[in-house]
Amino acid sequence: MVFYIRFLKVPNISPSSAGSDFTVKTTFTLTSDLGDEFLAQDVELFVHLDCNGVTRTPPNHPKWYAGMRTQRLELRMSKHDAAGPLRLCISGHGPCAADQLSAARMPELVSAWSGFFGVSGSPEAPRTIERRFDMNIDGCAELSVWEETGESIARHIWDASLGLVTHLQVLLQPQPGPLSSSPLRRLLHTPVSTPLRVLELGAGCGIVGLALAQMRSDCHVVLTDLPEAMDNLSLNTAAARLANGSHVEHLPLDWDAELPETIWGRRFELVLVSDCTYNADSLPALVRTLEAVVGQMGTLVLVAMKVRHESEQVFFELMAGEEFVQMEHWSVQLPDKSRAVEGRSVDVVEIYAFSQGREGRRG
Repeated sequence: MVFYIRFLKVPNISPSSAGSDFTVKTTFTLTSDLGDEFLAQDVELFVHLDCNGVTRTPPNHPKWYAGMRTQRLELRMSKHDAAGPLRLCISGHGPCAADQLSAARMPELVSAWSGFFGVSGSPEAPRTIERRFDMNIDGCAELSVWEETGESIARHIWDASLGLVTHLQVLLQPQPGPLSSSPLRRLLHTPVSTPLRVLELGAGCGIVGLALAQMRSDCHVVLTDLPEAMDNLSLNTAAARLANGSHVEHLPLDWDAELPETIWGRRFELVLVSDCTYNADSLPALVRTLEAVVGQMGTLVLVAMKVRHESEQVFFELMAGEEFVQMEHWSVQLPDKSRAVEGRSVDVVEIYAFSQGREGRRG
């Protein structure tokens, strides 16, 4: 399980009681993707305040103790230091740098960056939070993903998305000799006359599709989710630093409705589904949507899930009913020192590749 630093109250600045300086305040938590568990370890945290490109680190580092659910933070600043726009970063490592995200090194605690706030502008940061990831790929830009703040689990990064991004990294790495028998690896590497066309369902904040478009050139990605997710997806697509020839767009798509004209009739070689199986009630609509967008043989459906309850197994029955056949299966282990120490089982992200029709084979 990965834990996330999450602002419950976004950073804000106000004059101190003495009136000669300012105080920056925020309330945050260290929680799981669903917000149902809190980090049960003592950890030292690092706080960085960026003002006009100059990073300041307070001398006293806050600490998170096992048993905590929230933590308040107050920082005093002089008028001079608070003169420009501010950004607050809280991380589990010293340097104010992006978290490492790769198959070899996945973050146990994901850092958080606020939006801009300050004395001269808005005294309160926007209700969004930035995640930054270094994917350790030559020529690949740092991945920036904005989430919504607060206790809601919607439009946040979930564990299965991180597992799927790291697995795509592995598959995209060049290998000597001919391409392997993996249909997904062949699809990601085989040169084609047109770009690789990718659709992501239930994209949330879009981390998987955005990461793929930053790692692979000539990749055209359509991120879809409910209409209320469009503002956040717009923010992330605007901030994306894509690979050469890649393109990302975002469109509303409700699984309970008919396919919109913006999706209907378009061909996609790859459909991404990450952490969308946790709600068993939505699974019939999800599978109907998959059947509608695939439409023909040859399209691969890549599903990532961190199984949370037995009802998610209904997904596989529904997929079989629509003649989707499992082609491949991988498991990606998530980091979690606390589980290893306590002797509990380690969380795993399961990734499945499906193809529709008799050409599929059991993997």
